[in-house]
Amino acid sequence: MPQALNPKEIFHNIQSYCLAKEEAIEDYPWGDTVWKVGGKLFAGSRAEHATVTVKATLDEQAVLVQHPDIEIAHYVGRFGWVTINIKDEETLALARHLIDGSYSAVRPKRKRRPA
Repeated sequence: MPQALNPKEIFHNIQSYCLAKEEAIEDYPWGDTVWKVGGKLFAGSRAEHATVTVKATLDEQAVLVQHPDIEIAHYVGRFGWVTINIKDEETLALARHLIDGSYSAVRPKRKRRPA
């Protein structure tokens, strides 16, 4: 059986993972902790909850919510956002994978330099 993690461990793991991304910053709107890149939010969490909310498309959301530990995010779910309930290493790995996709979706695209 997978080893359970406590909410503070999960939060600090997610926090470190998000801040390790290039140009990511931490912000605190609405009393939550969120991580942004290029001024756009890519993930959010609370230290006392074992969850993380990430951006997805509506099509991705329809598939992701079939997982028992993923639900439509409150307030922003109509835009495709999902919340992952993290309880062990397996769901933490899933959350990291979804954070990667969310970050890639919102980060500013680099302009190519002319050759």
